[in-house]
Amino acid sequence: MCRSGRIIVKITQLSALALAAVMAVSAPMAAHAQDDETIIMLGGPSSDPFWGAVQQGFNAAVEELGVKGQWTAPADFNDIVPVYTRMFEAAIARKPAAIAVGNFFPEPTEPLIKQAAAEGIPVVIINSGGAKYGELGAIGFIGEDSYQMGYQGGKVAVGNGVKNGLCINQIAANPVLEQRCQGYIDAVTEAGGTAKMVILASEDIGNSQKVQAAVSAMLMQDQSIDGVVTLGVAVAVDALESIKLVRAEGRAVDLGTMDLGNTVLEAIDAGEMSFASDQQPFLQGYYGVLIPYLYNKYSMAPSGVTWVGPYMVTKDNAAAVLKVNKNIPGSRGAN
Repeated sequence: MCRSGRIIVKITQLSALALAAVMAVSAPMAAHAQDDETIIMLGGPSSDPFWGAVQQGFNAAVEELGVKGQWTAPADFNDIVPVYTRMFEAAIARKPAAIAVGNFFPEPTEPLIKQAAAEGIPVVIINSGGAKYGELGAIGFIGEDSYQMGYQGGKVAVGNGVKNGLCINQIAANPVLEQRCQGYIDAVTEAGGTAKMVILASEDIGNSQKVQAAVSAMLMQDQSIDGVVTLGVAVAVDALESIKLVRAEGRAVDLGTMDLGNTVLEAIDAGEMSFASDQQPFLQGYYGVLIPYLYNKYSMAPSGVTWVGPYMVTKDNAAAVLKVNKNIPGSRGAN
């Protein structure tokens, strides 16, 4: 094993011990109903590079803890609500050791979380929609403070002089993304500026030509826009190309994003982007296995939310984070 491999194993093992040390019995202790020893994690679309880092954390935990695990995810964003719902229903039907699931779409997802919990299946909510995890019967939530993800990014944008900001939301049905936008909007307006959220068609994600055309149209429609924040790596990379065109005409437009990838990190280090609010997806995947593993073995669960973001990346630390992502590919986002 290479040196970097030994380092990450030691870190994750220490994380497991530290997390176990602060755990307390807090969730309803329903009788476990497992017919299957597998821990199933329902991730986001495989086409979104963010989820590669979540899956890497999941795979590392499965290997290091010696448990059975299954990663399940939609291929893309097309019909994502019904597709994700059917995947969750299928996972419950297996009566697995545990399910880690994102509460991206509360209307169809929350009744299923309650159903799984009622059937004695430990459920951990990851990434999105964890504010009501106890009420839903889940044993914990691992993820970001969505409002702060946007708010802290907005603070960086304001420091760069942004007075008219645009938050581009690519999944209108996900309230977590609205919270991110609201945080960004509040940070800009508190400083005396203005900002708003706009919706990008989710089916266009992955089609660079359509995304770039949409962002260019937004910038042309309002020539006073001097700040843009995107809510994912793929959209950020495409938005940067559109913003480079208006910058070439002498217009100053700040760009930040949520989540990381090598392209984003390189752009921040080069000064082409100002920030990325990182929710540390590797930890979401790792803890999404670790917490139910400890729950099933010791009947323990966290006494509160496990926050893993925001971790702010700016020009000050982008090079160091990029080095880690190149040494341990995908651990901090897309390669």
